[in-house]
Amino acid sequence: MYCPGGELFDYIIAKDRLSEEETRVFFRQIVSAMAYVHSQGYAHRDLKPENLLIDGDHNLKLIDFGLCAKPKGGLGYELMTCCGSPAYAAPELIQGKAYIGSEYCCSLCSVDTCPLMMTTA
Repeated sequence: MYCPGGELFDYIIAKDRLSEEETRVFFRQIVSAMAYVHSQGYAHRDLKPENLLIDGDHNLKLIDFGLCAKPKGGLGYELMTCCGSPAYAAPELIQGKAYIGSEYCCSLCSVDTCPLMMTTA
C-alpha cells in the first residue's frame, strides 16, 4: 500500500506539534496495531515514529517487522536480544536485562514517546 503521508516522524517535525485530537487518533491506531501484533503472538520490538507511515486516508500503518519476535514460550517468555533503536529503548534493554517482548513494545520508552513527541515542540 502506498503511503503518501510518509513517516509519522517527518510529519511531526513538519507540523512542529500536533493537536491533542490528532494525537489521540494516532495513539489509538498505534495501540490497536500493537494489540493486533500481540494477538498473533509476536512482539514488534522496534516501535518508533519512523516505523509508522501515514496512508492516503491519514491512517497509520505499522512497518518494519525485521526485529519482530515470536517467543517459543509465548508472549510472557523473557527475551534477551538487544535490538531496536537506542533512542526509544527501555532502560532494561540497554542494561542487558531480560525483558518480556510484548511489554517492551509497549513500554513507556516507546508507546508513550510517540504522543509526547506529537504534542510538544
